[in-house]
Amino acid sequence: MKKLGTAVAVIAAAGVAVSGCSSSSESGASSSSDGVVKAAIITSGPVNDLGWNQGMVEGAEKLEAEGLIDLTVVQQDSGATSEQIAQIVTDLAEDGHDLVVGHSFNYGEPIKGVIADYPDVLFAYAGGFGDITANLADYSQPFYEGSFLSGILAGDLTKSGILAGTAGFEIPVRKAQIESFADGARLSYKGPGEIQLRPSYIGGWSDAAAQTLEAVNALVDQGADQFTTCGVDAATIEGAKQRGVGVAGYAMDQTPLAPENVVSSIVWNLDEVLRAMVADVESGNIDPAKYYDVDFAEGGVDVAVNPAFADKISPEAMALFEEYREKIKSGEFEVEYKGGA
Repeated sequence: MKKLGTAVAVIAAAGVAVSGCSSSSESGASSSSDGVVKAAIITSGPVNDLGWNQGMVEGAEKLEAEGLIDLTVVQQDSGATSEQIAQIVTDLAEDGHDLVVGHSFNYGEPIKGVIADYPDVLFAYAGGFGDITANLADYSQPFYEGSFLSGILAGDLTKSGILAGTAGFEIPVRKAQIESFADGARLSYKGPGEIQLRPSYIGGWSDAAAQTLEAVNALVDQGADQFTTCGVDAATIEGAKQRGVGVAGYAMDQTPLAPENVVSSIVWNLDEVLRAMVADVESGNIDPAKYYDVDFAEGGVDVAVNPAFADKISPEAMALFEEYREKIKSGEFEVEYKGGA
């Protein structure tokens, strides 16, 4: 790992963990001198979480391996204050980064306070609903498309017909994912009555593990036996493991977290999202910024099925899963977005 530029020293002094995967020189030269975009990712949790943060970092590392970017990763947690994020973003921009991505819904407001001072930098954050202004981009989180497919499998496996969804907050992308899970399940469910959906919005992200476990236990006590989860995935999967129920993973293939409980996982291919951002930085198309909407059909999302469930999912449900997977990819079928405004 090579030493990074002066911004890193400032950030490290503030007590923020920084890792670098960069082929740039110690002088911190920007892309204008070597033709490579200097990109930074600010995570909202550990880079080895097998989920939201690790998926983003691994996506960026793919582009680095292709020689498209020089990468800086600033590991932060979901409890970072607005002032801390604004300082980190400022330091990265001062250090000559061309692209700065704050990988959290919570980072939008502090980044907005910085962008006017650095009009030649493309900033982005994970709003997920098209919140763009000047040189601040947003990127979609089309989990609802993958969640529909995971729901098909859950509908086949549920015994109670009661599905649950846990999420950090009731924001559009989270609501859409949970609603689509139930919509998919309604295609395959053969049990008595109709599918019932019970969402639970925790009020926090990875820092709300205890609250999430409490919610999972309450939902299982109410009869829920298949879960989807967004943003509180590690604790939800742990709760599913403890209670012996099924769960769909989030952002990466999370089968290793609970091989007997993770039925499938929504996989977010963030290298495709970052690739579009890098192309715009290279061409100078950063203001007005874009809403980077890379959906299932464009390779932004897929679903991984845990092989351990091959003999538990009925052939009919698996065929239905594959049928709709291909229809979504081809554009023949469009999953209804139920996230609201």
